[in-house]
Amino acid sequence: MPQNNEENGYPIVLTASRAEANHYDNNPFMAFICTFPKKISSRMLKEHLNNLESNKDGSAKQTIYGLRKIEAILVNQFGEENVVVSHYDNLSNFIGKKTKIVGISTMDPLGLAYVSTTYNSLIGFGGEALNSSEFKKLVTHPSIQKYKPKVVVGGQGSWQISEINAQEELGIDLIFQGEAEHNLIDIFKNILDGKKVPSYYTAKKPKKEEIPIIRHSASYGMVEITRGCGRGCQFCSPTMRTKYSFSLDHIMKEVEINIKEGSKSIFTVTEDLFLYKSKQGFKPNRKEIVKLYKTIANYPGVENILLSHASFAPIIYDKKILEELTPILIEKTKWRPSTSKTYKQPFISVEVGIETGSVRLMKKYMKGKALPYSVDKWPELVIEGVGLMNDHDWWPLCTIMTGQPEETDDDVRATLDLIDDLRNHNAKMFYTPVLFIPLKEAVLGNHHRTNLNNLTQLQWEILSKCWKNNIDFWTPDLKWIYGPMFFLTHWLYARWKHGKKATIPMMRLAGIPVPSKTEKTCDPDYCKK
Repeated sequence: MPQNNEENGYPIVLTASRAEANHYDNNPFMAFICTFPKKISSRMLKEHLNNLESNKDGSAKQTIYGLRKIEAILVNQFGEENVVVSHYDNLSNFIGKKTKIVGISTMDPLGLAYVSTTYNSLIGFGGEALNSSEFKKLVTHPSIQKYKPKVVVGGQGSWQISEINAQEELGIDLIFQGEAEHNLIDIFKNILDGKKVPSYYTAKKPKKEEIPIIRHSASYGMVEITRGCGRGCQFCSPTMRTKYSFSLDHIMKEVEINIKEGSKSIFTVTEDLFLYKSKQGFKPNRKEIVKLYKTIANYPGVENILLSHASFAPIIYDKKILEELTPILIEKTKWRPSTSKTYKQPFISVEVGIETGSVRLMKKYMKGKALPYSVDKWPELVIEGVGLMNDHDWWPLCTIMTGQPEETDDDVRATLDLIDDLRNHNAKMFYTPVLFIPLKEAVLGNHHRTNLNNLTQLQWEILSKCWKNNIDFWTPDLKWIYGPMFFLTHWLYARWKHGKKATIPMMRLAGIPVPSKTEKTCDPDYCKK
C-alpha cells in the first residue's frame, strides 16, 4: 500500500461517501437505512459513519467493490505510488499540491434511485436522504476546495447529477457514465497531461478480458461472478450490458484477496446467481452453480456467503438447483437465530424482482424476465418460485414496482391480486414496494418519474399491503405497536400532502379497522374482492 504523502498529495485519489463505503458489520441490508431522511438515518448509523476502518497508512481497508475495480485499472496503468483509495475522514492526508484527480464512485449520490425516492418520500420528514447528504459532504470536502483537483464522478448513480443539472453546482468536472475498463485510462491520461476533457462521457462496453482482478478487499467481501443480465427489462440498466460469467479461477483470486485482508464473508455480485455460466436460452447450469458455491464455501476463512440477486424461472426449470445448493449455503448463512431475535430458524436470503402482477406490463417492458418460460403465466411463476424457495428455507427480498409508464388500474389490480395470493400461500419473504424511476441507461430512461403526489388510491394500496405483510410476518408480536406508531406519525402528514386517497391504505397498514362508509373511496372493482 502507498505511504502517506500529506505535503504533496497523490496524483489520483479515489473515494466514496461514508454512507456507501461502509460495510455495516457485514450486513448489506443496513445500507437500506441510508435511503431514509438524514435526520433519522444519521442517528441510526452514527457509529458506522464515524468508524470506517483504515489501514495503518490511512488508506481504506475496505470500500465499495466498484471503486476497487477502478483502483485496479488505474494502478495497473499508473503504478501504486500514484493511486490511493481513502475514506472521507482521511482525504486531507492524500489530497495535496500534486493531486490532479479525485475520483468518486457512487450508487445513489442525490437520493434519486428507486428505494431512496420511495422511502424518503413516504417517511416525509427529516430532510434529504442520507445518501445524498453524505455525497454532497464528500464533494465539498475542504481539501478538494483548497487544492482544486479535477473531480470525476462515476458509478451506477452518476446519471442523477446530470438528471437535475447539478454538476456545476457540486463542482464536478466530469461525469463518467458506464463501465470503466475500456475508456477510463484514456480519460485520466488526458487529465493528468492537462488536456481538455468533456464534462460528460459515456463509456464503451469493455471486453471480458479487460476486466481486472481487484487488488484489495471490498466491502462485505464482494466478488463479481457475472456481469450484465440480457433479459431486456426496459426499466433496468444492467440489461444494457453484455452478459458473461467470470471463470472460477478469476472469482477465487478475488475471494483470496478479500479473506487475506480480513473479510470473513464473501458477497457474490451478480444480476442473477442462477444464470452463472447459463446455457443457451437462459437455461441454468446447475453443475457450474453448485461447483462455484461449494468452492467458495470450502475456502479457508469464509464464514458467511451473502447473495445479491436471483430470479425464479431457473429454479422452476431445474428444481434440483435448490436441493443441491441449499445445504452448502445454509451452513454459511448470516441470517440465523444467533444474529437476531426475529429469526426463529436459519434461512437464506436473496433479492428477486417481482415488479408487477400484470401480464400486460410484463409483455410490454419485461418479456424476457421469465425466460426460459413465457411471461403469459407470470403470476403463477412467481407463486411457484417463492414456494420453491420457501420449501428450501430461502426467504427472498422481493421488489414490487408501481407507477410504470402507462400502468392502468387493471394492471395495479393484477399486482394487488398477486400480493394477496402470496399472502394466502403464506409466503415467507420481504416485500419492497418501489416507485418507478427512469434510470439514464435504461430503455425507459426518458419517461417521467413517479412520486407519491400522483399515486392513485389503488397504487397506494400496493404500498400499504406490502408493508402490512412485512409487519405481520417479520414482527408479529409487535405489530400492534408498530402499526399505530406508523399511523400516528404519518397520518397527518399524508392527509395534508396527499389528501384522502392516502388515508385508507395507511389505516389498513396500521391495523386500524376502516369504517364501512369509507370503503366507497376504494376502487369498487377491487374492494368487491
